[in-house]
Amino acid sequence: MDAASCQMCGRLFMKQGRSPYCPSCSEVDFQNFLKVRDFIREPENKSMNIGALVEATGVSELDITRYIHEGRLIIKDNPELLVGCVRCGQPTNEGKVCSNCQRDMQKELSSLQESLTKSSSARAYRLD
Repeated sequence: MDAASCQMCGRLFMKQGRSPYCPSCSEVDFQNFLKVRDFIREPENKSMNIGALVEATGVSELDITRYIHEGRLIIKDNPELLVGCVRCGQPTNEGKVCSNCQRDMQKELSSLQESLTKSSSARAYRLD
């Protein structure tokens, strides 16, 4: 266990996982997550944008975006709830990366795998 400073309140605590928050702030963060999650599950709230969600729940836009990027909050069913793609910045409701960037990254990965396969098939000989 390592000592760490809580990113929310600044207190020193013994870090036991990946959370950057002390136990009391982790609990507050979890309760905020539940509040947002339960709120967007309601059918009448499916058309809310992130500004209205912040206003209705009292949870900051930064925290809501973090929940989405961490994969804890799924927003595909909420067409108005958009966050910026971490790669290009375009609005998306698909998580961290928009569909265009996902496609581009898949192409890059495929071409990298092909080049690695081609280079590994070349033989190297050693002359002693």
